[in-house]
Amino acid sequence: MLRDFAIAAKREKVDLPPGTVIVPIDQPAANVAANLLEPRAPDSLVRWGFLDAIFEQKESPDARVAEKLAREMLAKDPALKAEFEAKVAGDPAFAKDPAARLAFFYERSPWYATQKVGVYPVLRLDASALAKTRKP
Repeated sequence: MLRDFAIAAKREKVDLPPGTVIVPIDQPAANVAANLLEPRAPDSLVRWGFLDAIFEQKESPDARVAEKLAREMLAKDPALKAEFEAKVAGDPAFAKDPAARLAFFYERSPWYATQKVGVYPVLRLDASALAKTRKP
């Protein structure tokens, strides 16, 4: 069982895709839903390992692909180039590590942003958002 993990709540607007399951808590089985879906609950799905995939990075580019991506990003973005050069100059371990240098660019690419590593896939809706999901 997963013993501990950090949680940081964040308010944001999201578009829920078709097929999203909404579990209202104004029902007799609310305690079951809360115990399964609240990450800190003792018997939550995340503690039992059913959501371990959220803690794992699924993809990383091949070094040849990442190197091409890095060259393109450097050519297009002078601010990124300056940031990279400053990091190379100020961090000897980073400067000596080819994988870390390629990861620098991948982490700033659009593909990395879609992975959402560590993001819990269960949302809490406030009353107004929940009302919008219910059919009149």
